[in-house]
Amino acid sequence: MRNKRVNKIMIIVVLFLFMLMGIGYSYLSKTLGVSGNVTVKPDLTICKENRGISTDGKLCKRAEKLHTEVCNQSDNSLYCSGAGHKKGENIVYGSCGTSGELKSGDAFDCDVDGDGVYNSATERFYYVSDYYDTTSKSFNDDYATLIYYNNVKVGEPNNKATFAYDASNENWHGPRTGYVELPSASQWSKVTLLQDTRQLLNEKGEATTGNGSHTLETFTYTDKVARLLTVQELENACGITVGSYKTGELDTCEYLLENTYYSKGDLVAGWWTESARSSNSLYGWYVDGRYRNVYDYYANYSSYYGFRPTIDVPKTNILY
Repeated sequence: MRNKRVNKIMIIVVLFLFMLMGIGYSYLSKTLGVSGNVTVKPDLTICKENRGISTDGKLCKRAEKLHTEVCNQSDNSLYCSGAGHKKGENIVYGSCGTSGELKSGDAFDCDVDGDGVYNSATERFYYVSDYYDTTSKSFNDDYATLIYYNNVKVGEPNNKATFAYDASNENWHGPRTGYVELPSASQWSKVTLLQDTRQLLNEKGEATTGNGSHTLETFTYTDKVARLLTVQELENACGITVGSYKTGELDTCEYLLENTYYSKGDLVAGWWTESARSSNSLYGWYVDGRYRNVYDYYANYSSYYGFRPTIDVPKTNILY
């Protein structure tokens, strides 16, 4: 009798365990959204297809892992939270890309300092568009415009330092004050500007400002190997019209907002572009992480906005 009782208890225990397993699996299936074998969600920051590829000495290669930041904002319409990220959620910047194609936001690591190391932490760049020639006012599809992942101070990554575009508050001279912060040849020895002297333009593609009261000059990035991005390149990459002032217009180009207060309130607000405002000779255009758009402000304003390097790279020097 005792053995029969023990056997019954064991059978009940086994059945109970099977029932618990069934409940647990059902819960996991619903939670993970899978059927059949339980699967693990893929890590969207890993670019497996870009690993183990010989660089053949090219300046830039596709990223193997994408940059992330935690969204620490909670506003319903502004910052990363206004773009749909929950507070505490990871923001993933850029894309792994498609072999043989170049698209806005494709992430690259570029050996700009020539040490033979493609440093994903400090040598991350994003493809923006083809190079825009401000003299011919046309795009050059032999060259790529790549923008750095961060602002700089004395050529080094810095997401808190801010500088004026031009301390004189006259936008027709170019970024005379802050451009000195851009990297020099001694820092980024493997890159050069396609044109170090550039014709300044406004958002309409004209070389005037103040409703025609001033002519925009040419500007030379003396001793520098990087420049500022133009609004023409921004418009081409993001499908926007600069001057619309639409909140969220840069949601299609989220990579431009890395290392700004888009993600965290104590970081720099944004960064200056090369371009002047057509109707006001005091204003320059900048990318803003709060409203996720392109806005304008006084050229002599030295708070909130920094300088973010843009490099000109022959497409033949990019492994893509």
